[in-house]
Amino acid sequence: MSQHLPDTPHAPAHGVCLALTVAATLALASGAWAAGTSGTIHIGATVPTVCTVAVTDSNATLDLVNGQNAVTVGSVTEQCNAGSGYTVSVASANSGTLKSSATGSGAVAYNLTYDNTAAAKNGSLTTDRSGSGQARQGTLAVSLPGNNQAVAGQYQDTVTISIAAK
Repeated sequence: MSQHLPDTPHAPAHGVCLALTVAATLALASGAWAAGTSGTIHIGATVPTVCTVAVTDSNATLDLVNGQNAVTVGSVTEQCNAGSGYTVSVASANSGTLKSSATGSGAVAYNLTYDNTAAAKNGSLTTDRSGSGQARQGTLAVSLPGNNQAVAGQYQDTVTISIAAK
């Protein structure tokens, strides 16, 4: 024997969804109202360390035969915003000598100065600076004794100027 239950009407599904949506909206809205009476926002900024050096070659031609004293061979603009200061380094590729590829030629030693500070005999020096952030001008000069026995040819060296934050 089978038993048959009478059909009962079912509640429409959209009514349940509407009730859940309203309940979720009220829960979210009440969370906003539950906040405190004040809040804070952290604001910060960062300034990166930037050190630059701009070098201008004076294209000076030195007189090896007669010698010369304190000939400006270049100018330097140095700038660094490091609060602890910075260093400027000067280095000669040929260890403070002019060299030629001419047969029979020898290296010719010279004296290098940067901002009136003499480089070591190997053509290198390091200068400490305070960190002002302002551009500073410097000059690179060369002095060399005369050598009337110098072999004909082109004599060269390369000097590199570098800057670094301390």
